[in-house]
Amino acid sequence: MSYTRIIPTPTLPLEELKNRFLSALYRPRDLSGLFEEAASAASSSETDEKYLRQILTACRRFNRRDHKGYRQLQKLLRDRTRNTANRYTAADAWAAELDLTEWQMDEVFRQAITFQLTSGCSNYCRRCNEWALPGVRGHFSRDAVVKLLGELLARGNDDLALYGGSDPLDWTDPPHDLGHVLASIQNRLPDHRDGQVRFSILTKIPKGKQELAVQLVKQGIPLSVSLTDRNRGRIEKLEQTLGSKLSKQHATSDLLIPACLDEDFQTVKPSITDSYGTEISTDGAFIIIPAFTSALYPFGHKKIPITRDTRFFPVKKLGRPALLVDYFKPLEAKGPDGIFHLEGLLDVQVENILLDNGEYELTPPGMRSIKEYFEIFDDRARVQRKKMTLSVIRRLKKEFIRNGSFSGLPPGVRQAYLNKIAAHLDFTRKTKVAAARVSAAAYLLAAVREYLSVPTPKTEIIGHLTQREFKRVNTDQCSAETRPLSNLFSDPAQDAWQLFRYQALALVHGESSAAVDEFIATQPARYDPGNDRFIPQLDCTSS
Repeated sequence: MSYTRIIPTPTLPLEELKNRFLSALYRPRDLSGLFEEAASAASSSETDEKYLRQILTACRRFNRRDHKGYRQLQKLLRDRTRNTANRYTAADAWAAELDLTEWQMDEVFRQAITFQLTSGCSNYCRRCNEWALPGVRGHFSRDAVVKLLGELLARGNDDLALYGGSDPLDWTDPPHDLGHVLASIQNRLPDHRDGQVRFSILTKIPKGKQELAVQLVKQGIPLSVSLTDRNRGRIEKLEQTLGSKLSKQHATSDLLIPACLDEDFQTVKPSITDSYGTEISTDGAFIIIPAFTSALYPFGHKKIPITRDTRFFPVKKLGRPALLVDYFKPLEAKGPDGIFHLEGLLDVQVENILLDNGEYELTPPGMRSIKEYFEIFDDRARVQRKKMTLSVIRRLKKEFIRNGSFSGLPPGVRQAYLNKIAAHLDFTRKTKVAAARVSAAAYLLAAVREYLSVPTPKTEIIGHLTQREFKRVNTDQCSAETRPLSNLFSDPAQDAWQLFRYQALALVHGESSAAVDEFIATQPARYDPGNDRFIPQLDCTSS
């Protein structure tokens, strides 16, 4: 039985292997066959090697270092680090390997949030959120960097990061360094940039790169320094040379979110990535979707490989606009025919829903959790919206009518204006708010139900990560109730978040799903992007 559409995202083979490893570690089960698979893949890409290192870290956390396969894999990765020679990737070779259509390649550049110039990193930080490989392994060639930056600028994309699992100052193609490349493109920047490079550059200032850092600052190229105890003295000396302070991020002894060598694979942490878009690296190109940092996604995001089968790209969102995205709603995307909203949730979004325990500490500042979302259906929030009706109407009038008149609006715009007013008024009425809460709960539980319908290593991992929480959930009023879920979710006296969380976790842990099945079968819902609301499936009035 299909409840709502879940959009599966491609998973790299070694990401799947990492998940199978974790599932076996949680049980525990024998690892011999898994180690054999890992060893045979040790000569793979940068991203694949990161998954292999996550496997080693997980085995250490679960005291499985005594396994012969662990030692063999450890030696293979150590040898690879020692024997890796720098290689240079040309733009044509990179594009040929991707083999994308014209519209796909166009969107790779338009939606790019990261252009990673090198693979590997001269720093090997214990809490690297990108799990950067030790030692620089490869670079885009100088011509490739110039060409790819040109492709980005030609599409007006000049607000992205020139780093990922690497340090941007590590890039070189003798005799060229990062300063030479950025200087060569300054005259190609849009007029509003006043000829100044504004690409985001976050660096640890690797050893031996102090002169380059000084050069970049003198060129007027803004950079920020990621500060830890390992480079603090080097940065202080550099600031003395410059006679000014550098912009700093992570100005603590270490990053606040454990990652890389400090990942425990047992807890869920706030998301590290706060952007939607694409990543360009020597590995290829990926779609990036923010995720809670956990055993499922130790990078703090889902990396979706872009291939000829890719049918859509998430619309680029950076900074605060990205944090304002409700991750549990269908995303705005770009396809060959333009911008649209996805018909359902990505599987990674459902995984985020299942890992979101509603705790304040888990939600990055500015992002709304599902718990906070359910609070908009509380009666106090409804009354407050009612008090704001006049100001809302004034804002909509300013947005839609401006200097004209209502009668002069095109029919489509006029109807959109009226729909917005009607939607606000609906959300001030008790019965309408109760119905909206039912639809939201039905849609989200339907997504969870469909996602869990096929057991996978990922569902086992989610079960492990949520087992303690499930034991703590107050099930008295949730499981002992005999009323249908539709009545419970429409009852203003009911804690909708607690009810939803219990039902979702009950599905994860194999509790009876009869009540949920009846609920989502009798209350089918869909997402209405026009009014940004979940509504009954058959309600077409606000489309």
